[in-house]
Amino acid sequence: MSGRPWTRDETLIALNLFCRTPFGRLHARNPEIVEMANAIDRTPSSLAMKCCNLAAFDPALASRGISGLSKGSQLDRAIWDEFQTDPERVSFESEQATAIAKGATLETSDDALWEDIRGLDRDAVTKVRVNQNFFRSMILAGYDNSCCVCGLPIRCLLVASHIVPWSSDKTLRMNPRNGLCLCTLHDRAFDCGILTVTASLMISIHSEAHDAADSPPVVANLLAFHGCSINPPERWLPDPEFLSRHQEISEHRRARRT
Repeated sequence: MSGRPWTRDETLIALNLFCRTPFGRLHARNPEIVEMANAIDRTPSSLAMKCCNLAAFDPALASRGISGLSKGSQLDRAIWDEFQTDPERVSFESEQATAIAKGATLETSDDALWEDIRGLDRDAVTKVRVNQNFFRSMILAGYDNSCCVCGLPIRCLLVASHIVPWSSDKTLRMNPRNGLCLCTLHDRAFDCGILTVTASLMISIHSEAHDAADSPPVVANLLAFHGCSINPPERWLPDPEFLSRHQEISEHRRARRT
């Protein structure tokens, strides 16, 4: 229905699609956009355009020369700013709005990994599982479903890894600039400090791996990437401050283990 003002819930749905969808697939032929447009009684073209309006606010896309559209409304800006300020709440609201429009249940992860769920009520556990699932979808889409270190493109082997661990700062656990898409090997190496990423997005491999340079797997899977840049995301560029904090946390953890 043309000419109908966009509601808050519809704009949240567009934000959800924008976050989950690689930029090159934000078009009216994308089956997910077609399905969602039918659910909210919009044309696929108008929903794709709304997603691209939101893209205009994304500085990571702008840095790549992708400006989106420039006709974003005050509501678009308000939703975008809310997402930057409180991504945990807005992400969950966008998932709720999407599920209601589709007449579906909320998409959740299998486990509540971000909380000790003992003592939490069912709604709180559901929110954790929903946001975990959304964070993974958002980070993987930003990196076009490939590891930012080695380029592995097999989705079931990819992890949405927190730069500053969620256990160290819960306020950042839904911040998309606190995420990297890593394969399971490089996620583990990043978690234990064997692999770090500098504020300038360069990969650094710890001396512990260099001491094992006579091992072909170490050379192929770790040392080969030392000094290289990560494959940058098309959105949600990692925050340099978060990367610096990760290095500090890794050094502290390593010191405690020695």
